[in-house]
Amino acid sequence: MIHQQIKELFFSSVEHIVSDISQYAVHPDSDFKRSKKIPAQKLISFLVSQGSSSTRVEMLDFWGLDSSIPTASALSQQRAKLKPDALEAVFRHFNSTSMELPPASFMDSHYRFLAADGSTCTFFSTPAFSSPDYYCCPARCFGWNKKCLYR
Repeated sequence: MIHQQIKELFFSSVEHIVSDISQYAVHPDSDFKRSKKIPAQKLISFLVSQGSSSTRVEMLDFWGLDSSIPTASALSQQRAKLKPDALEAVFRHFNSTSMELPPASFMDSHYRFLAADGSTCTFFSTPAFSSPDYYCCPARCFGWNKKCLYR
């Protein structure tokens, strides 16, 4: 199934970045060298999957009710060791490898993955640049298009 391929591409993109994690660590000589409850691979996966709930709720969603769940403090400490470039590199690698997927819609280099979790993207707030399904509320002069992205 295509969703399994996309998931595998994401995990391989994370693995690709983690294989050279010192390039994305704040202190390359010491960060992510020791074994911790939150290794770089788990940290990146968590940060990408994190939603808008509190950190504790998001951690419970990600790790479940495991007795060895890390603390929010441990997450914060590990996050501080990771440069923002790491997440950008994961997404760039994921986008470049996802272009190899079979559906023709992914082959066009103009498309990029934004989300696949039910997020909504709002765009085209003027009728001149929008498609026929543009909506403008009669009481307001601004309109919007929303696209929902699902898994």
